[in-house]
Amino acid sequence: MPLAGVVLAAGRSARMGSPKALLDFLGLPFVVRILEALEALEVKTRVVVLGPDAPRIQPVFAGHDCMIVENPEPETGPIASLRGALRALQPVQPSAALVWPVDLPHVRVTTVERILGFKRGTGGTSGLSYLRKMLDVVLYPVLWQVRTRLCKP
Repeated sequence: MPLAGVVLAAGRSARMGSPKALLDFLGLPFVVRILEALEALEVKTRVVVLGPDAPRIQPVFAGHDCMIVENPEPETGPIASLRGALRALQPVQPSAALVWPVDLPHVRVTTVERILGFKRGTGGTSGLSYLRKMLDVVLYPVLWQVRTRLCKP
């Protein structure tokens, strides 16, 4: 299975006063902008993780094909949302997941293509082979432990 896309949108957005996923960026809500970017990248398996504002956010992207995961404890932070998304993806078994926080709608598709190795870029990355190699590097021990627990058969 190829790459899966995960949009993290479960935060409470307490300082914003309204869900970040619904904020406008170039005429579209953040969450829609990101889903359209994933669609442009031809990422077929997409997961959106929502929190307490799910009833307000979900109708906005109803026309986009994706799995919806609800994080009942958004106060535990994005790692809980990531765990929920990875559990939802287990039956699909993607080769990797592109995790995209909802508050970064301005990232360009061409930037992501270059990072993933879909396009030749001028950056220092060698794309997907670099990312695969980095999967085995322990940069954040706590995340590595979570990944290890989730990946055990």
